[in-house]
Amino acid sequence: MKKIDYVVLSAVVRGHCAAQREVAAQTGYPLGLVSASLQYLIREGYLAEDYFLTQKTIEMFRRNAPRQAVILAAGPGKRMVPINGTPKALMTIGGESLIERLINQLHRTGIYNIAVVVGYEKEKFEYLTGLYNVELIENPGWAQGDSLHSLNCAASLLNNCYVIDGNVWSGESLFSRSEYSSWYAVRSYYDDSSMVRVTREMELVEAEGGNAMCGVAYLCADDAAMVRGNLEKLCADPEYRHACWEQALIGPNGQMAGYANVITGMLVVPVNTYEDLRVLDSESKHLESRRIALICELFDVPAAEITDLHALSSGMTNHLMHFSCKGKEYLMRSPGEGTRKLVSRQKESAVYKALASTGMDISDKVLYLNPETGYKVTEFWTDARACDPENPKEVEACMRHLRRFHQQQLQLEFRFDLRAQLDYYEELRQDSMPFADYDLTRRHVDELLRRAEACPREECLSHIDSVYDNFLFVRREDGSEQVRLIDWEYSGVSDPHLDIAMFCIYAYYDKEQIDQTIDFYFDGRCPEAVRQKIYCYIAAAGLLWTNWCEYKSRMGVRYGAYEMRQYQYAKQFYEYVVTLWPDGVPAADEEERI
Repeated sequence: MKKIDYVVLSAVVRGHCAAQREVAAQTGYPLGLVSASLQYLIREGYLAEDYFLTQKTIEMFRRNAPRQAVILAAGPGKRMVPINGTPKALMTIGGESLIERLINQLHRTGIYNIAVVVGYEKEKFEYLTGLYNVELIENPGWAQGDSLHSLNCAASLLNNCYVIDGNVWSGESLFSRSEYSSWYAVRSYYDDSSMVRVTREMELVEAEGGNAMCGVAYLCADDAAMVRGNLEKLCADPEYRHACWEQALIGPNGQMAGYANVITGMLVVPVNTYEDLRVLDSESKHLESRRIALICELFDVPAAEITDLHALSSGMTNHLMHFSCKGKEYLMRSPGEGTRKLVSRQKESAVYKALASTGMDISDKVLYLNPETGYKVTEFWTDARACDPENPKEVEACMRHLRRFHQQQLQLEFRFDLRAQLDYYEELRQDSMPFADYDLTRRHVDELLRRAEACPREECLSHIDSVYDNFLFVRREDGSEQVRLIDWEYSGVSDPHLDIAMFCIYAYYDKEQIDQTIDFYFDGRCPEAVRQKIYCYIAAAGLLWTNWCEYKSRMGVRYGAYEMRQYQYAKQFYEYVVTLWPDGVPAADEEERI
C-alpha cells in the first residue's frame, strides 16, 4: 500500500466519508487520484464496495494499535526568552499546562502508558507521577545534547508509540485509538528551518527547508525498529550532539518513516518562543517578566508594543534577547548561570563610563546598564558581522582597533591580575578537574607568569575577553565599515598585550597564526621579549579558561572541546617558551618597549 492510499483510507475511516468527493475534499487530492486509490483499496480487500471496513483492515488496525506515548520535555527552552526558569512543557495556555493538555488528550484516546523524558528542572515534573501515573525518564546529558538524545533515553518504548514534543499545543487531539501506519505531523506552510518536505504522494523526504514541523509522530512496530537503530548510531556520533529527534526518522534513502500528516490552520502549534505563547494566550501568566517590565519602563510603552522577541545565540557568559520597539531594534543582555561570581557589574559600568569619556566609537552603544542585576540594553546593528578569524584583513583591522583603544591609556582603580584570577577560578571549580597532570601544568604556568612579570610592560585598561566574536564590523551611513569592540564585563587594568593572547586562543590559532596576529598589532616590529611574554600569556590564559569551564560545568553548562583546546595551549606554549628561550627573558633595549 502506498502512503497516499493510507491517507485515503484514513479519510474514509475517520471522516466517515461515503463518497469520492467527500474524500477528495478532506484529503485535498484530485478526484481522479482519489478514485484510483479507492479502487485499489477495494480491489485489495481493505474496503468493501460500500466503503465499509473489511476484516483485513480491522486486523491491520489491531496490529498497529497505539500502546504508549513518549513526551520529550528535557530541554531548557533557550528560545523562550524573556521567560526564565519554567520548562516549556509546563507553560500554561488558558490555565492548562501544555504537558497536562497532551496527557489528557492521550488519556481520552485510551493511552495511559506515558513516559516523560525530563532533564532541565526535572523536579518540577514530579507531580505528574502522582496526578497522572506517568513515568519520568531522566536524560542526564540534557545540557550537552538535544532532543535526539532525549528520545534515545526512551528508545526501548518505541513500539506502536506516539512521540511528542512537550511544548506542543494541540487545539484538537491528534491521537486515535486506532492507527494503521506511521506518520509525522507537519503544517502546510513553508519553514526555512525545517528538515523535511511533503511530496505529491504525501511522503516526507529530507530537505533544507520545507513544511513546518509539528513535533508529533506515530511509530508502528517496523518503523520503530528502524528508528531505534538510527538512535543508537546517531547518538554515538558527536556530529549529531545537537540534532533534533526527527533526525532518527530519516531512512537511508532520505525518506522519513511514515506518511505526512498535514495539519492546517492553528490546530497544532509548537510553542518555541515568547511570541508563540503570546499569540495563543495573551493573558498567560508566563508572559509576565521583569525583562519585559524593564523594557516597558525604559521606553515608556505597553508590553504589546514590544515585538520580534527572540533569543540570539547565547554567549559563554550571558544570554541575549532581541526585541523591537518604536521602529528600532535592540539587544537585552541577561547574566548566564553562575555569572555573579565571574564578573562584577559595578566594574563593568565603570568601564563603559570610561569608554564614553574618550568621545570615540570604541564599543557598543549602551542605553541601559544596571550594575546590580547585570541587565544591559544596547542598540542592535542589523548589518553588523563578527570578525572572521580566518580572514587576515579582518584580523589586522581588529588588531589596529585594539591598539587604538590601548593607546588611550585609560586607568581605573581595579586590575585584572592573571595569577590572582587563576587562583580564584581554581577555588570556584573546587575539585572538579578531568586532567590528571593538572598540578604539573599549573607549576609550569606559574613559571611562565614569573617570566612574563620580568618582561617589559605598561598597564592600562584592557578588554580581557577580546575574542573575535566581540569584534563587530559595523556599517556607517556612508557605506564604509568600522570596528567596534563589545562586551566589557571582564575588563580591568592589566598588561594590554594580554588582549592579543586572548584573541588568539579563542580563535584556536596555531603558532604561525599567533605570530601573524602579533605582527598585525605591532606592525611587524614586536620585540622578542614582548613576543615571549605573549606566549606566556597564551599558556596562562588557556589554563585560566580551563578552570572557568570547569566552574561553568558545575552550573550545568559544559564546553568539552573548548576546554580541551584551552588546556592544550597551557601545555604547548610552556614547551614553546622553554625551548625558544631556555635561559629566560631575552634582552630588550629601552626603545623597544612598546
